[in-house]
Amino acid sequence: MSTIHDVARLAQVSTATVSRVINSPENVRKETREKVLRAMKMCNYKYNALARGFATKKSNTIGLILPSINNPVFAESTLGVQEFAEKQQIKVILGNTSYKASQEKSLIKALRESQVDGLIITTTDPKGDIIKNLVTEKIPFVLLFSTIKGGEISAVGVDNYRGGYVATEHLISLGHSRIGMIAGTFSVTDRSYHRWHGYRQCLKDNGIAYDKELLVQTEYSLAGGRDSIKQLLGLETPPSAVFCSNDYIALGAIKGARESGLTLPEDLSIVGFDDMPTASYMVPALTTVRQPAYEMGRRACELLLQIMETPEKTVQHMMETKLVVRESTASVLPKTEAGDNKDRQ
Repeated sequence: MSTIHDVARLAQVSTATVSRVINSPENVRKETREKVLRAMKMCNYKYNALARGFATKKSNTIGLILPSINNPVFAESTLGVQEFAEKQQIKVILGNTSYKASQEKSLIKALRESQVDGLIITTTDPKGDIIKNLVTEKIPFVLLFSTIKGGEISAVGVDNYRGGYVATEHLISLGHSRIGMIAGTFSVTDRSYHRWHGYRQCLKDNGIAYDKELLVQTEYSLAGGRDSIKQLLGLETPPSAVFCSNDYIALGAIKGARESGLTLPEDLSIVGFDDMPTASYMVPALTTVRQPAYEMGRRACELLLQIMETPEKTVQHMMETKLVVRESTASVLPKTEAGDNKDRQ
């Protein structure tokens, strides 16, 4: 495959002149321009975006790194990124880490080698070396679904602490006091950790003692939700309500509860987090904390393009969550009415 150096050699000009013919032909004398174009044709030289990247330091491409392509909330945010990027004539390259820091590091390396102009990352560890290295090397990037406050990192997210608090508060308002939580593993997601803090503080504020038995950390998956709910229901005193740190886990938890012989919400109330598009179509329809995933993706892309133009600019943008009450939660019934949950399993 011919290179820009081959064209320059054949046309007897510098590679800089070839670049100018490609990117700013109006700035090159007609005679020289035609000579370079003939050389490009003779060499069968194929101009591409990467070649432009070497000349202009811009590829008009950004990288988007997500922890899961299975979770619908990330699909929503991806759509927000892509639709805004397309309007700016920017292309998006998508990568999936499966919540693995090693895969995140590998994808960042590959995207940088492809000369993307910037990165949008939903990271496994916003305080780890991966992110610190991007800051040190002054790579334009924005964290998506993160709640970093201050410092040198730009981020778009929601108040996960508040979301966890509101979800728990809703269950307490229905009379539940034995409330479990199924959380994404804290070591790979600060989002789940902050939601747990909100859950725990709400219990404290309402005079309910925190019981570590009622917390199960798991992977963000349907199977994780199903297996975790069964673990909670197997306790000597199982919970009457459970807060799941995302809707995907909640969907698995609903299936696990049914497999254990329970009826929702009569025997067990479940609250999710995200309000993924299918939440209102689930049976029962899921009570959940809504975060505006599409708008978060769109805002992250807009912010990235801004800091690419003004590298010293750093912005943290916090969006609102909202509790959406549907059919998966109900007032706790006295045991004389509801019966002993263990007898139903």
